[in-house]
This record gives sequence, structure tokens and C-alpha cells, in this order.
Amino acid sequence: GGFGDKGKGKAKGKGKKAQPKDKAQGEPPKAATAAREDNLTYDLKHLAAYDIAPLPSAAEFLAYTRDSVQLLVNRLFSLEKKRIEEGMVVELPSDELFKLPRQKVLPKEKPKTRFQKFMEERNMRKRKRSRLVFDEASGDWKPRWGYKSAKKDKERAEQAIYEVKKGEDPDANPFDRMRTEKKLLIARQKMREVRNKVEAAGGKMRASIPDLSDGRKRGKEGLKEVLRRAQLSSGSRGKFDHLAANEATNLNKKRQKVGAPVSGEKERDRYLKAAGKVLSGQTVDSDKAAKIGRQQAQGTKLARKAKVKGVKGTPGKGRRSKQGGRQRGHKIKK
Repeated sequence: GGFGDKGKGKAKGKGKKAQPKDKAQGEPPKAATAAREDNLTYDLKHLAAYDIAPLPSAAEFLAYTRDSVQLLVNRLFSLEKKRIEEGMVVELPSDELFKLPRQKVLPKEKPKTRFQKFMEERNMRKRKRSRLVFDEASGDWKPRWGYKSAKKDKERAEQAIYEVKKGEDPDANPFDRMRTEKKLLIARQKMREVRNKVEAAGGKMRASIPDLSDGRKRGKEGLKEVLRRAQLSSGSRGKFDHLAANEATNLNKKRQKVGAPVSGEKERDRYLKAAGKVLSGQTVDSDKAAKIGRQQAQGTKLARKAKVKGVKGTPGKGRRSKQGGRQRGHKIKK
């Protein structure tokens, strides 16, 4: 019996050496006070505290940071407290000590769409529906819309066999026609969305061709809009298209070229050059004046060339493409 007790005692001693006691578990929790002086500037509205003192050494940095956070928490707990359903809360002050800068501007309030105004006029509320619906055909839950939705499965089952109606072409493919009609509906819906956004922003959207179903005339503005869109409808955006006699070419706005970014040195040299001209009393740019003089001297030559060749928008303008040659005045050699 004694031998067994000695063996047990030795085993216990070995166990103590193999598994040392954790020091962190034995340390008592630190007090909710700070060892450092309270020289912080508090901005409790933003839950922030600012310290303008120099950084401590690396060995004291963690302890210094812990005391700073403890001072901020103590200041928050000194505010007026009240209990709600979620627990104990404090009311933060409304005045702010610092105005924190924003990276971006404040977001503007989005204008209401036509449908939102319609719902407000009739006191209607948007009802949120569940994402999944139960499909009785498959006996499982499926998405209400989108990929593998119950609506698409139902449409696919109904369109498996199509009965040709009276007056329809029996040789035509009805499924291609239905797909085209569906794409047309999607395009119309996108057009309505664009129109709603334009109207919500305070503008009005003009159609390409006015509605002539009620007997109204197209009018001057309608013709201009049709012509403007027709001039940009080709692949070259009207660059190589034929021009009719007296056709207006100023209906489409010219795109402004964005200049290349200028480096700081070039911008500084440009400003120094302009400042030097002002300080020296030079009011006329000699280089620019010489350039204008050369242009005026060559003006007669350019005018003659324009009369012979023709410019864009004048009668007698031919095709500018290299493939087709000139349409008017083209002679065929025999």
C-alpha cells in the first residue's frame, strides 16, 4: 500500500512539472481605471477621443492604448442611461467637436418615378412578396421569378405544343415569333424605365417619330428629330453617307475632345510663360498673330478648293468613301 502511495505521489509531481499553471488564468481582472493622466479630447457623438501627446515607446504602447480606451468607455458610462427592450443604452450628445470630412458628397434624394407617384395618389402600399413559391406540379419550392422559376416552367409546358390559329402562316415558326415578341416587350419596358427616370428628373422625352394614328401631322420638330436620328443610324454615324440637296448637317451636337492630362512641370512652365508676357508688357502673341496671318493668306486658296470639291452640307457633295468613287458626275470609260 505504501509503495502505491509513493508511486502516486511521484506521478503527481511529474504532472505538475509537465503542465505548468497558466499565468493568464491566475491574474485578476484589471480595474476600470486608467493609470495615465486624462488629457484626451472627447467627441462622444462620433465615439472618438483624440490624443495630441507624442507616442509612447514600443514597450508601453499596449498599456497606453488600453488606458486610452478605458478613459473613453468611462466617459460614455458617465452619460445618462436608460433601459429599453434590447438592454441598457446611453444617449449620445448632439453637438460635435470635430467635423469629419466626407470622401464623397452627400447623396441627393432620388426623384420619384411615375409609378411611385401613382401609388401615393391612390394611397397604395408596396407589398413585399416571398422569394419562393410552392410549385404544385413538381411538389417543391421554386423561385417566383428568374432562373428555374415556376413561371418559366409553366410557360415551357404550355409552349410544348402550339396550335396554329386561323389566319396564321402554317409554315412559319411560332416559337421564333413568340421569342421576338418577348424581346420586344422587354425593350418596351426598358424604354418606359428610361422615360420614367427622365420625367422624374423634370424633363420630357421626345419620341423618334410622332404618333400619327390620331391624324396629327408630324410637324417641323418631328421631322428634325427623325432626320437627326437617321443621320446617326449607320455604322459610321453618318460620316460616309450621301447627303441630299440642302440637307441640314447641324442637327447633331459635336463631341468635345477631352485634352490629354498635363503634367505639373508643363503646367508650371505655361503659367510662368504667361506671367512673363504680362510683366514684360507684351499684349499680342506674336506666334498666334503670325499663324492667323498665314491662314488669311491661304484663305483664298481654301475657298477655291471648297467650291470645286464641295464641303459637308452643300449641294453637289458626293460620296467620300474610297470604294464607291463619286456618285454624281462619275463618268464611265468605254
